[in-house]
Amino acid sequence: MQDVLERFFAAESNVYLILQLKSGPETRNEQFESLDRLAQMGKKPDLMHYENAYFANTPAYLHGMDTAEALEELYMQFNLYRPPDFKGHSLSVSDVIALKLDGHACAFFVDRIGFKELPEFLEKMKETACSRPSLKGQLKRPERPDSPAKGKNHRERDTR
Repeated sequence: MQDVLERFFAAESNVYLILQLKSGPETRNEQFESLDRLAQMGKKPDLMHYENAYFANTPAYLHGMDTAEALEELYMQFNLYRPPDFKGHSLSVSDVIALKLDGHACAFFVDRIGFKELPEFLEKMKETACSRPSLKGQLKRPERPDSPAKGKNHRERDTR
């Protein structure tokens, strides 16, 4: 989970992440429950109870939409036209959608009606992503001699 969170926060492009509750006894009473029902049980969404169900670049057709519209579109996509590599269940109550649009990250709980922003959940995501010392700086790039093929007309590829 930490790796996908690191990639989510490090992404320079617009991305989204779908988190779904893990199967098991510790989450049995939380699955498919609304925020109100969780509160009645004295609970709130806990990042440690979730697993990565899908991480991808935001589709181009979502660019320019406000957050509410983008969430609705993702909800429809993951219920009607799920990507072939999506391994989770249809998007449903208790799932979390994290969006990173134009450098701004936010997390939303899929509730019975609509979506509820989860600022504390997002903070926990950031803490988890940053808890391991970055490997940058620990790894050195191998040195390579200048390539004779690199001339005036050669352009570097954009690696973003």
